[in-house]
Parts: sequence; structure tokens; C-alpha cells
Amino acid sequence: MTVNKKDFRVKLSLLCILAAAFLLTAARLALFCLNRDFFAALSGAEIASAFVNGLRFDFSVIALFMGPVIFVLNWPVKSPRWVKFWTGVWLAEWIVMAGFLIGDLIYFPKVNRHIADEIIQLTNDWGFILSYMLTQTWLPLLLLLGLFGAAVWGFSRYTDKHYQAHSWGIIKNAVWLLLIVALCVLGIRGHLGGGKSLGVADVYHYTSSPAGSVLTLNGVFTAYQVGRKGTVDVQNSYPTDQALAFVSKQFISPDETRPDENYPLMRQRTQTKKQDKQYNVLIVLLESWHPYYIDGLSHHNFGVTPVFDQIIEQGVAFTHAYATGQRSVVGFGSVFAGVPSVPGLPSFGYGLELAALSPMPRHFAEEGYYTFFAQTSSRDSFRLCALASYLGAQESYGWEDMPQLLPYKEEAPFGYDYDLMMFTADKIKNRKKPHFMGMLFTGITHEPFTSTLPQFDKYPYDSWEHGFLNTLSFADWSIGELLKRAKEDGWLDDTIFVFVADHTSDGPAGEMLQTRFHIPVVIYAPGLLKPQRIEHIVSQTDLIPTLYRLTGLNPVYTAFGRDMFEEVPGGRVALVSDGFSIGLVTEKGEIRHGGGKIISSQAYADDFDVEQAEQQLLALDKAASYLLNNNRWYNPAFDKPDEQKNAQ
Repeated sequence: MTVNKKDFRVKLSLLCILAAAFLLTAARLALFCLNRDFFAALSGAEIASAFVNGLRFDFSVIALFMGPVIFVLNWPVKSPRWVKFWTGVWLAEWIVMAGFLIGDLIYFPKVNRHIADEIIQLTNDWGFILSYMLTQTWLPLLLLLGLFGAAVWGFSRYTDKHYQAHSWGIIKNAVWLLLIVALCVLGIRGHLGGGKSLGVADVYHYTSSPAGSVLTLNGVFTAYQVGRKGTVDVQNSYPTDQALAFVSKQFISPDETRPDENYPLMRQRTQTKKQDKQYNVLIVLLESWHPYYIDGLSHHNFGVTPVFDQIIEQGVAFTHAYATGQRSVVGFGSVFAGVPSVPGLPSFGYGLELAALSPMPRHFAEEGYYTFFAQTSSRDSFRLCALASYLGAQESYGWEDMPQLLPYKEEAPFGYDYDLMMFTADKIKNRKKPHFMGMLFTGITHEPFTSTLPQFDKYPYDSWEHGFLNTLSFADWSIGELLKRAKEDGWLDDTIFVFVADHTSDGPAGEMLQTRFHIPVVIYAPGLLKPQRIEHIVSQTDLIPTLYRLTGLNPVYTAFGRDMFEEVPGGRVALVSDGFSIGLVTEKGEIRHGGGKIISSQAYADDFDVEQAEQQLLALDKAASYLLNNNRWYNPAFDKPDEQKNAQ
């Protein structure tokens, strides 16, 4: 039988485009089906719009990554090997894209958005990526590699049997190649008119809801757009001078003054109250703790936080506390450096620190404190040890520095909280200075959840929730062991403990900012503060001014917050961000903004003023962006000179 051979590169090119479009649409459909609760508020018209307008963002990705391959594939080269090679390159791109979209589907439920600036941090932690792929996602990886091998083999056989190059002629071939280039440019730009190429923020031209924007976008597009710039493009035309005036009024207390007008948010108290004694400080950043699973805050009966429930009863619990973002490195920057998270700024550790930041640990060190940072993860995880040193921590430690103290059932990829707590207690016991300021970051409650010791497996490992509760039980016990050591070693009553989550877990969140960013924050200071519950709004960025007042320190500093015990005229607010949009939680309602327009709003009280909240939100966003982008956040000239530090 004679086989009719043809030059099928034109049809192959169209098939490549359709296959990629099918993949991205299938991922969008899977996202919708696997997260029905998140998209439940969307109408049928909004869902249809997301799938139709989503093609615009899909074709931008296809044109960007696959367009050049299709262009080269159609060069006037007659060899079948040429067709095989470039089709193999396209197949590799398709497989990589499929793998990335699967990862995006796995990641989405944790933060209810696509992968964005996380791609920047992940590319600096290849060891963890490879370990996770080979242990947690080995089956999808094996299937994808098998599919790739089968596709390459099958296409090679088909090409040998059916391909025969034809000569088009110079003009016809040139026209076809120019058409491919034109279509690639159009696909990347996303429109025929002038202006910038399609960006993440453009999604709000087609939708007015967070759920609609997520369904319209795809993870490949968001990761590339944010990863290549390190930030999200934003629009905010709020006047800078008005924004700076607002943040000064919002965050600077009546007893504080600004020592340098070029740094509008930098301040210092005019008078300090003499402390009866000097207190230690220990800040514990809790990985993914969620108020819903803490019985003392939620009044449920999960039964895994008896220690923390007692801390809540004996400490100062802030029941309306909010994280600034949804990632650990964001929480680290907000808690230890007082910086907010707003779109348009790079992450802490990936460019934000190029602006001078207020060094809270250094301020304590300048007053004679022993300062240190320790985390359960490895030292180079998200560069947190380096960042702690940048902020002035005299010593920084990671998993490599901590001996394993117990016969754990499984190896936890992010370390063990008990080992961290005992390592910390030993450091404090052996310190050579009378007082200390410590910063800890736990990790056992980070996915993937691992079994630690039999007594903490309260639930079967049959769901995300049960796995989290088991690790939370171990984390709670570990805190109790730290407090026992503090009492035994004699520093419990002289220490201010701050327990604050870096962000919420993958628990019940919903779309409201009030729940998505709600975190536990408790200050436990048996020798200083009486137990109470404070109902007003506080943020992670409020911790630094709070600690300075509690300890009596009075440095020149900058923080995007205010003493947590203070009432604020007009009410306290919390600025939050999911990486793409910004939000504001107020006492009367919340608002979410895409820079160009309001995305959503929710009233808690009848007199919630949406327009006023929008102005506050834009002012906070503009002020943060201006001060950090223009290096007007903090003036390091106000740090103590080295000779004065050495004299401490």
C-alpha cells in the first residue's frame, strides 16, 4: 500500500495551538470543578465570561512560549529531523506546562489564587522542589514523563511514514512566517490598540469579583508576569502628599515626633516611661496557625491546643488580628520589619530589602540585648536567616544547627517545633547578656503533614484537616515544653512572649477578607500584663511599636502600624494583600481593590462607608509603595554608631 506523504507543518502548527488551548481550558475547568465552593457566588454569565475571556490570557501564554517554536518549525528546512526535533521541543513545553498547571491546582486551595511571586522564591530552593516532586508528586511526574516519551516516539514513527517536505517558494514561505510572527505579537499583546501588553491587572476589565478574576486567569500567565518583574503591575492615582498625610495620622501616636521630614513615617516617642525592670522578648512566628482550630478562640472542641488555650486565658488575646499576606516570607517581613505587603513591591528577601528597613533586632541589640533568630527549616529556606541578620540579629540558626531530640516516626520536611523550642531554651540559658530578644519560626504545621510521635496522632491521616490537627497537637505541646523550661530556668516572668501566625492555614476561609487573613495573635507576659481580650483590629505590622512601648525602648523607627493597645481616632484598620489585589478590613466593613476599581465590598455594619474605605485603602497602598520604592522608609543614619554599640 502506497502512503501519500505530505508536508503537514501548517496543520501541525494549528494542532499545537489547539492542544495548548485545550490544556489551559481543561485546567480552568478542573479548577472550577475542584473548588466549587469558592466559585459558588458566580452567576452562569460570569462563569461563561471567565472561560471566554480566559482564552485571551491563554493565547498570550501560548504565543509567548510556543510561538517561537512554531515559527522555527516552519522554516524552509526539508529534513524530517528538523520537524521531529522542534515538535519534540513543543511537546516538552506542553508537558512542562501541564505539570505546572497541576501544581497550580494543588497550590490554589491553600491561598485561593494562582501561583504568582512564589515562583521567584521556588527557583531559589531547588533542593526542596526536587525533594517534594520525588516524594509527594511522583505519580503525576511519572505519568507526565511517560506521556512525553510515548508522544515523542509516536510522532517520530508518524513522521517517518507520512512526512515529505515540499518547496513553497520564497514569497509564500516568507508570508507564512510573517503571519506567524504577527499572530504571536497579537497574542502576547492581547489587543490591537496601543498601550502595554496584557498584564495580570487587565483581568479586572472583564470581571468585578475575586472569584471571576481567578477563573479567568491561569497559573502559567500569572507566574510568568509576576516572576519576570518580581512584582505585579498596579494602578493607583491617589495623590502622594495626601497618602503620606493619612498614614502619618493613622500610625504616628500623639506622643511621637518625626525626626526627619524626608522620612514621613519614621518616628520616635518624645517621652519614655521608666520601666520598673527590663523585660526579655520572645516572638514565636507560628506556621499556618488558624484561629478556627484553636479551641480557646473558636470555642470548638478539636482538643489539640490545650496549652495555647491556657495561654489565651492568661495572656492578652487580640481576637481581630490579621496577616498582611498569605505567605511566610510576607509574614516574616511584617512581624519583624513592620513592612506591609502591597502589589507592585518585591517580596522581602527578593528586592524589598534594597530599601533601608527599620532594624528591630538591631535596636534591641543596641540596648544590650542578646538577639537571635532560629527556625525549624534549613538556614537558607527563603533566606530567612540572612534576612534576620540583615535586620540586626546577632545569631541566626536553622535545622542544621539543631540536634534531633526525639525518635520521630517520619522525617518532617520543615523540621520539628520541639527541637526548636529546646534549642532556644539552651541558647537563652547559656547567654552572656542579662536580657534577650529572640525570634522563632516554627514549621511542623507546614504541608506535607508528617506524623511525629504516636501520642499526637489524635486523628487518622485521611484528610487535610486531620493531618493539620495532628501536627498542631505536636506544635502546641512543644510550646508548653518551652514554657516549662522558661519557668525552670527562671526567665518566664521576665519575658514578653508574642505568639503570632505568619498567615492562615488551608482551613475554612471563604472569600471574605475577615476570614481569609484572620490569624491568632496573643501576647503572654505573666509578670507584666493582666489577662484580657482586645476586640479592635490589629495587624502584624503593629507588633514593633507595641514591643517598643512594652519594653520601654525608644529608638527612631518605622513601621506600618501602631501600638496594639492604642485606640485610633476614626478606627483601626488592617491592610491585606493576596499578591494581585489589595484589601482593607475596618471595624465596619471590608473592601477589596484591583488598583483601578473596587472588586468587592462587604459591610459588617449598616453605616459602612465604601467610598471612605476606598480612599483609606488607596492612601495606605500609595504611601507604602512610595516610601519603599523611593527609599524613604527609614534613615539608617539614626542607628547608633559602632563604637556606641560595642560599648553596650
